Amino acid sequence: MKDCKCTHGHNKEGTAVMHNQDHFDHKGAHRYSAAVITVSDKASRGEREDTSGPALSRILSEYGWDVIYKNIVSDDADRICMELTHCADKLGAALILTSGGTGFSPRDVTPEATMAVVERVVPGIPEAMRAASMKITPHGCLSRVVAGIRKKSLIVNLPGSEKAARENLLSVIRPIRHGVDMLLSDGSADCGAPTARIVAVCISERKGQQKRAVNEVSLVAEYGIEGDAHAGKWHRQVSLLGEESVAKLQERIDFKLKPGDFAENILTRGLTLYELPVGTRLLVGNALCEVTQIGKACHEDCAIRKAAGDCVMPREGIFVKVLKDGTAREGDSVRVVSKPMEEGLPG
Repeated sequence: MKDCKCTHGHNKEGTAVMHNQDHFDHKGAHRYSAAVITVSDKASRGEREDTSGPALSRILSEYGWDVIYKNIVSDDADRICMELTHCADKLGAALILTSGGTGFSPRDVTPEATMAVVERVVPGIPEAMRAASMKITPHGCLSRVVAGIRKKSLIVNLPGSEKAARENLLSVIRPIRHGVDMLLSDGSADCGAPTARIVAVCISERKGQQKRAVNEVSLVAEYGIEGDAHAGKWHRQVSLLGEESVAKLQERIDFKLKPGDFAENILTRGLTLYELPVGTRLLVGNALCEVTQIGKACHEDCAIRKAAGDCVMPREGIFVKVLKDGTAREGDSVRVVSKPMEEGLPG
């Protein structure tokens, strides 16, 4: 562990804003959460309005990130180090963006403060941002932004100007998402691994009933989804079904099928789930799961079977147990981490 050598006091500058405290607990700490730190002497003293921080927060929200923390600090290495370590070590933000302090002024020390706290450098992100900036202005080569990893957090510097900060972030926002996927899966999210997207996450309070869609679910190791009737110390903790399977049956009925109608917890798009062998490990959102069963017997009173004469869940639904805590919501990925015949399965 690389520890920052700066001497820190309590940060009394600016106003730190934290949202959705529930995202800071063990189960949700690393779920596509982000922190935005503006570094500016004048903004920290209230002498000018911070526009880059809010602009970056809007972009992150548009791309599906939860901005859990925002703050403005002065161009002071100790203050910056303290903010970065707080967001990484205490809040567990998956992505930490800084804006400002990356130029040639003697007070521009954000890159130096960042390098003092990161454990591994990620040079490709600054290289890509500088290359994108050079297409807009030759001054893009003067940027001193850096990026690196501390624990389970990716830290990325951005310029202080709102326009430049937006342009830089947009040039790398998609690869950053994949990089965080890899970081949160302990590096097991292979770039070429089969991937699906979550269409909906659903729960029910009782077994044998259709489930209802919710905004987000927490997956608990050796238990399942919090608040769902099927959670417990058994092998069928979470159920998944492909939207492609639902579409086969939708053609034969005259009413619209909704997420959860087959009692599935997670509806996906993009993977043929029922072809995955038992023992396959999946990253569902950021929770590590293992396939335990393909299909199951249908309930005798299954409303879908009565209406359509058939039900896809017994043939094409799959069940998993949760190995590592995490969260999942619409838009998150479902990624194949490893197959049972492959070596080096994550523990």
